Amino acid sequence: MQIDIYSDPHLYDAAHIWKTNDIEFITNCALEYGGPILEMASGTGRLAIPLINKGFNYTGVELSKPFVEFTKKRLEPIKGNHDIIQGDMKSIDLNKKYKFIFIGFNAICHLLTNKELSKFFSCVYTHLMDGGSFLIDTFVPNPIFLYRPKKKTHVVEFDLPNGESCAINEINQYDPDTQINHIKWFFESSKVDEFLFDMHMIYPDTMDRLLNESGFIIHDKLGGYDKSLFSSESHLQIYLCTK
Repeated sequence: MQIDIYSDPHLYDAAHIWKTNDIEFITNCALEYGGPILEMASGTGRLAIPLINKGFNYTGVELSKPFVEFTKKRLEPIKGNHDIIQGDMKSIDLNKKYKFIFIGFNAICHLLTNKELSKFFSCVYTHLMDGGSFLIDTFVPNPIFLYRPKKKTHVVEFDLPNGESCAINEINQYDPDTQINHIKWFFESSKVDEFLFDMHMIYPDTMDRLLNESGFIIHDKLGGYDKSLFSSESHLQIYLCTK
């Protein structure tokens, strides 16, 4: 059966329960740059919670209506100034400016063309205070991953919301002309469900160019959450930009 994990926040969270290694890094950046904070593609509130708990004025923008509804309920018990807004991060107008804007955990790869990236950067630029900071956290495209044999590769094992064990295996088909990686996830438990999604493979030279064209100044370019400088060996590309 075809499923959409972006319509099922409980399944999404279960499948990504392992993702915690960026929380301290993002929180420390927020402490350094200050609020108010805007997170683009805010998901199910994974990064919102530690930031709100630190006392930041936080706004999240998320396209998925089920994610927005889920996150609002999730944040209800947490005291603080926070809001989750459904909208398109390429074009939303919040009529407010923020000191720190970020997009985490590869979410930028859902912008499938350079034109969409430029629109997104323009939207961020509009919402960023003068002297404010903009952070991007995503992976570096890996040819070994993109051009691997067309057979299932294991991704992760986790427990479904009903407690049943599930394994995700995947196959992919990369189109070098469009730089789109077409991915199929197989959720294999007592049944097999399939989830199809596309990701834009954004190479560092493209990111550099589009950020510069959008008016951003790249202040730092890191290769990991340990704040190591970006190099040809880096698996992550983390941009810290100013306006």
